[in-house]
Amino acid sequence: MADALNGTLPPLVMGVVEGVRSYVGWLVLLGAVGGVGWVAGWVWWLRLARTALGSRAVVDLVPSRDFDPSAEEIGRHAARLARVPAAAGWIPRRASGVRMRHWSDGGRLATRLEGPAQSAGLLRLPSFPDVEVLEAGRTGGGVQPVRFAGVAPLAKDRAEKP
Repeated sequence: MADALNGTLPPLVMGVVEGVRSYVGWLVLLGAVGGVGWVAGWVWWLRLARTALGSRAVVDLVPSRDFDPSAEEIGRHAARLARVPAAAGWIPRRASGVRMRHWSDGGRLATRLEGPAQSAGLLRLPSFPDVEVLEAGRTGGGVQPVRFAGVAPLAKDRAEKP
């Protein structure tokens, strides 16, 4: 191979080609070990995400009847929720987010916050003076889907059914 390329490549490049050719086996082994290490790290990261998603903290926020927050209180609450991923520490991004679910609890709008277990203390902090922070499941209704009795389905739903 060196004889075929001898006239077309500069001497410096020919020296590099000859040097690399003598270490091809080691380079292939290094690439294979690097690939196996990358796959092992990727599998570990996925398992870490699955573990973090399986152990999430859940908190219910139930407001009083005269709950009327100011814009400043809402801003503080939003800023606190934005800090939850940072407080969770070193976990995958898809497992560090906060999920909010809303439902009606005896005519009052209630909210369920679900976030990483590492940031449970931040989720349990009271944000508003007129909101009761409870452990999940201690409120009356829980999260139920909304059903409308006697209402025809949307046209889109009717077109999808055979």
